[in-house]
Amino acid sequence: RLNGLDPVNKALRLNRVPLIAARILRRLDEVGLLGKPMRVAGTHVLYAMERACGVQVASDVLATGDVDLLWDSRAGLKLTAGSGVRTSGLLGVLQKLDRSFKPAGKDSFRAVNRDGYMVDLIAPHTSKDPMRSKPQRLGSSDDELTAVEIGGLAWLVNSPSFEQVVIGEDGYPLRMVTPDLRAWTVHKLWLSGRNDRDPTKRGRDRAQGLLAADLLRTRRPDLRFDDDALRALPQAVRALIDGAAQRLSVGGDDELRPNW
Repeated sequence: RLNGLDPVNKALRLNRVPLIAARILRRLDEVGLLGKPMRVAGTHVLYAMERACGVQVASDVLATGDVDLLWDSRAGLKLTAGSGVRTSGLLGVLQKLDRSFKPAGKDSFRAVNRDGYMVDLIAPHTSKDPMRSKPQRLGSSDDELTAVEIGGLAWLVNSPSFEQVVIGEDGYPLRMVTPDLRAWTVHKLWLSGRNDRDPTKRGRDRAQGLLAADLLRTRRPDLRFDDDALRALPQAVRALIDGAAQRLSVGGDDELRPNW
């Protein structure tokens, strides 16, 4: 049945997730990493967002050459027996799909393949003093990736997970697990206001945050930003969504009416 729907999904242009990203996420799911220990972050969350909201996001907003994997090292790893992940780690998982994946450098958080596609392993700070945080490594191999610790990710790690079935570029489905879409949206808006953020990335963060806020407000009113499930987010951070709402255009019912 899946084979029969493959060309249909392509014809309807539902095959949105880049092929390499789809293959990576399927493999992570197979070995038990996708979910509680590891979730998709960054731009790829918009693929889950558009499916959840029944829209297609413009390609320029989605354009990216990497996928960010948010790792919660506190979560117990329930790995498939014989998968070898405890030894080979994330890099081993990637090399099972594409042998050209290599670390970007010694103790790097990034793996890059021959086509320049990047997989970044990111994590929240494990210590109040980032300089004293112990390196977070999934596997024990010498060339395993070391997660880069980034401020503000604790909000995403502590938020509920969101799951959505999406369609890969090959026409086949996959499960995508992300942080709560509202938490991700607020985090993007927070990043766009940080002076220590690269100016180019700040502009992209703001565009994605405003887009996500508008989609959730107009298409998913059931996902409220004052939900108790988001109590891990500081109140001052959640207030960013109020400021964003004032800058968003409010569409009328006409945009949802058919053309006949």
